[in-house]
Amino acid sequence: MSAAVYDVTFVGGGLVGLAGALLIKNAAPENTRIAVIEAGKAPAAPTDEVGLRVSALSMASAKLLEHCGVWDALGDYRLETYSGMCVWQEDFEYDTERALNFSAAELGRAGLGYIAENDVLRYLLWQAVEAAGIDVICARPAELSVGEDAVAIEFEGADSVATRLLVGADGANSWVRRSLEIETRGDNYGQKAIVGNISSEHPHQDTAWQRFLAGGPVALLPLPDGRCSIVWSCQSDEADRLLELDDEAFAAELTAATDGVLGQLRCTTPRAAFPLSHAHAVAYSGKRFALIGDAAHRIHPLAGQGVNLGLLDAAALAETVGAHLDIKFADPGDALMLARFERWRRRDNDQTLAMMNALHSLFAGGTGDTASAVAHAGGLGLAAVNAVTPLKRIFAEHAMGIAGDLPAAARQ
Repeated sequence: MSAAVYDVTFVGGGLVGLAGALLIKNAAPENTRIAVIEAGKAPAAPTDEVGLRVSALSMASAKLLEHCGVWDALGDYRLETYSGMCVWQEDFEYDTERALNFSAAELGRAGLGYIAENDVLRYLLWQAVEAAGIDVICARPAELSVGEDAVAIEFEGADSVATRLLVGADGANSWVRRSLEIETRGDNYGQKAIVGNISSEHPHQDTAWQRFLAGGPVALLPLPDGRCSIVWSCQSDEADRLLELDDEAFAAELTAATDGVLGQLRCTTPRAAFPLSHAHAVAYSGKRFALIGDAAHRIHPLAGQGVNLGLLDAAALAETVGAHLDIKFADPGDALMLARFERWRRRDNDQTLAMMNALHSLFAGGTGDTASAVAHAGGLGLAAVNAVTPLKRIFAEHAMGIAGDLPAAARQ
């Protein structure tokens, strides 16, 4: 029996892979054959408890999720619009003069972005993919070979498929990237990010709060039930110590780390942690393949841009491939066409990764008196940006994902 042949196949059934399949479906001719390969199981329906992993979605990401057909349904779940953002540095106690404050109102917008649960969003995207007639193959890929006309993918077992374009959307430890022997450049930060949900003495005011500490940033992200999701990045040994604390002791340290900006904090869920690193693939594309999301680039979570960058990758790929397939007999695996996608996204991703690494180095990149002096200067810099309206607007537009060369589907 011959293997199924697809025009475009995404490996990875996470947020970026599922959204990419839907965006390609919308952008390409109606008869384009699309598949998603996912090594795990279909996601379960959301529970009543807020998940530990959330994403800060930009305005551009919200627009893309509208195009995927899931935005309205996401609003029926626990979606929080945040209208304020406050960033300050450890050397200074929190006050409005020394912090960098963004307000949706002063920018003439209803909100700066949204906080969504990853599990809920993935469930809705999975349902939309199946409803769109996109084939979902729950199997673990084992081998691939790039031929002249297609990429052959063999699964653990006897089955296989072929595809004219293979898209690696399978995360930081991408099987596609490794199988194609594409190198990455980057490093391990030696840090972990602690996540969990907390309640606070004072209301979060629909504001995302972030304080830069010597060991890494700590963020309080507002949830619609009045609680906050935490993302606390710190050195790995310190993260391990914090994870060993009981809830009361951890909450006390978190309250101190956030300068008591929301008063006393209290743990409401277990905590978890994941390691942090940064990396950039030396190539996003080539003959019959493209990489998007964490398969192409990993970024520090201090600005919450990982998912947003991945969704922009998916939209840029869909726009590029969709326009190409409007040409009669066009090949979705054409290397020159895919190179256009790579040039488009690499430029913006390079800038964002460089900015995140610079911020990490500025506020938490060293030890000793020199590092402290640099971080202190960085804190003064935040206050200076807050005082200069045009510069502040530029920062805000990047944070909202409305700056740069956006795909058409992401524009407001």
